[in-house]
Amino acid sequence: MEVSGKITEDTKPILQLYCLPCDQDGLKAPAHGFCQDCHEHLCKTCFEQHTRPKPSRNHILLDKDAMPLQPITFDINVDPITDTCTKHRDKQLDFYCNNHEVVLCYVCATLEHKQCKVDYIPEVSRNLSDEFINISRKIEMLIKKYESKIRRAEAATKQLDQSYGKVVEEIKLFRKEINAYLDQMESVMIKEAETLTITAKLKLKNVQVVCGEIAEEVRRSQLVLNTLNEENKHNKLFIEMKNAGSVMTKLDDKGRQAIEDNKTDDDIKFFRNKKILEQLKIAKNFGTTLTYETPSSDRTFEVQYEKSYYMTFSSDQYECNIVGIAMISDTRMLVADYNNKTIKMINADTGKLISRKALSSAPYDVLKLPDNKLKVAIPSEKCIQMMSYNDRKLLLDHKIDIEGECKCVAYSQGKLVVGCGSSTGKLVILDTTGNITQVFDTPGLLDSPQKIVISSDEKFMYVSNYKGTYAGKCIKIDWHGTVVHMYEKRKHVFPKGIQELEDGTLLVCYSNNQIIRLSSTFKKCEVVGLEKADLYYPNSVAYSEKDHRLFISSSDLWYNNRNNRNNTITVFNVRWT
Repeated sequence: MEVSGKITEDTKPILQLYCLPCDQDGLKAPAHGFCQDCHEHLCKTCFEQHTRPKPSRNHILLDKDAMPLQPITFDINVDPITDTCTKHRDKQLDFYCNNHEVVLCYVCATLEHKQCKVDYIPEVSRNLSDEFINISRKIEMLIKKYESKIRRAEAATKQLDQSYGKVVEEIKLFRKEINAYLDQMESVMIKEAETLTITAKLKLKNVQVVCGEIAEEVRRSQLVLNTLNEENKHNKLFIEMKNAGSVMTKLDDKGRQAIEDNKTDDDIKFFRNKKILEQLKIAKNFGTTLTYETPSSDRTFEVQYEKSYYMTFSSDQYECNIVGIAMISDTRMLVADYNNKTIKMINADTGKLISRKALSSAPYDVLKLPDNKLKVAIPSEKCIQMMSYNDRKLLLDHKIDIEGECKCVAYSQGKLVVGCGSSTGKLVILDTTGNITQVFDTPGLLDSPQKIVISSDEKFMYVSNYKGTYAGKCIKIDWHGTVVHMYEKRKHVFPKGIQELEDGTLLVCYSNNQIIRLSSTFKKCEVVGLEKADLYYPNSVAYSEKDHRLFISSSDLWYNNRNNRNNTITVFNVRWT
């Protein structure tokens, strides 16, 4: 099929005209009409069939009496389509299906995409500036993404070298405290540390190589697109851009898979065998070397104020009360606004509102589940509202009725845990279909559960519990309903939000303007910086382990305070020392 161009006048004698589509197939069929859109002479059969396929359904046809009596010629400065169909090798890719986002030949468009919105490439490729800019931006972002991962891998490699040096130094120092029996053990331990380091570095090197290959391939694609754009080869550019989109996705998937396959910790640590001096002759090991990333609970958790976000927006009817926070990505979080009966999607970097969804009643907790699913506790309706989300929207789903005033919700291995009650509390455990499998309602166990967190090893539940004015406790409970540990202090009243940190310790928000850190055995641990933060009614807390940021909401359900301290999320940078 010829592409559109400038038709030139010709005063040559009338010639015998033939059907151009048939002529391309090696047939000589006399012209019976002419298509003004395709600029082609057509035989009787092609003329009658031309308006049936969707791509040419609205084309303007001229009969034999009205058709041009000379062959149609075009300017030589056109951008011909040279790409051919993989199914029909002799057909050019003249069409683009918007429904399936694929380029097509005439036969594919006619046979397989009759109900689709199909565009003729020479017509739609004339203005690609906006789309070219968008694909160029995506390419640049992808390049920057993997260049950043390369830099991180390089930094992690240096950290491993430094850690290895420290481990060797500590092994040698420990070695000096004992006697000659440990010469052989020392050699074994250093070799083990070296092996762990080399293994981790090889994984990081694999990540660097794959990311480098991806970045190079993306650059090549970028160069091709820029060249085609500069040469004004719009048809070829259009096709390459469409192909580039899927290629970018595959490359990104490849990069993520390589990173997952080569995942490793970025630190190693040596643990002494403290009994070795007493049992030197019978000891069979010198110690242990491990790759090490997670801080231990005996290390200080230090925070530094970064900024605060005001969470009441122009679309809100009342000043907000943020009673729950759930991180759904490194840059997005969901907040439950009790006063405005909404769930809001917030940009975690800027504090800007991305999306909001009004609920039938006030939420008390929001929980992220796999596959972009959410569960929202709505106490006044005694139900769990199911929701879903994407990058820009929040969507409502069905509700699960709960026998009790449900205030908090957690999830583990297909089990939904719901905390219910205002004076006599209980934990209700449901399966994936919503059927109750267990109920923990032992008298005195709970009064009004405020927040539930499942431990990282999924063996225990941490529950904050309110018990009347100026009273409350936090409990650690197993899946049999047995209380393993409990923390209850008169100076720490009304515990609310709980967040488990990467070292297994917990941050607990208390309404008397305090946040404390507890070990997994509920012993108070050190935390530095929050005492200077001037937090007001800290209610909910979330932690981004990847970029080490802490998000704490300040809100009080019972006082609609307009001093802006009651409507904020405060962001802290975290450092382990």
